[in-house]
Amino acid sequence: MEEKVNVKFRLVSIDNERYAPNFEGVDFSSIPEEKLKFQYKIDTVIQMSKDTILVIPSIRYSYEGNELLIANAVFTYSVLNLDSAIILDKENQRIIVKADIFPSLVGAAYSTLRGIVYARASGTHLGKYPLPMIDVKTLVEKNGIPVRDRAAQRTNTPYF
Repeated sequence: MEEKVNVKFRLVSIDNERYAPNFEGVDFSSIPEEKLKFQYKIDTVIQMSKDTILVIPSIRYSYEGNELLIANAVFTYSVLNLDSAIILDKENQRIIVKADIFPSLVGAAYSTLRGIVYARASGTHLGKYPLPMIDVKTLVEKNGIPVRDRAAQRTNTPYF
């Protein structure tokens, strides 16, 4: 069994925040809550040369094929000695995680996006539909994780 290591990390920035409501022509009084569709995705980009991890949670509300809201943001975390926490196995094209930091990073990013959306949606038609809480284990399991081991530009991860 591989030895786990402790690492220190901190939130450096929240960038590229997007909150795009599209309420025009929508009669919210006729939308039953069970017909309002919610989708989410989480992307995580490991930037080994920068000792950073980007977590990008994205959410979408839609009703009968009409997009009502899209929101996302890029959370940049600095990880001291990232190479001791994550090892790239290029031969087998996988990562070896020696410090289980993803639950903390992904959970904090999604929860913060929930707060951003709640604050922005307050007083609007979607204000009564806060983003659902999602178990951290589920967020981590559905997380896409590309690795960049050379100096990388800002992520151009597509949002929905």
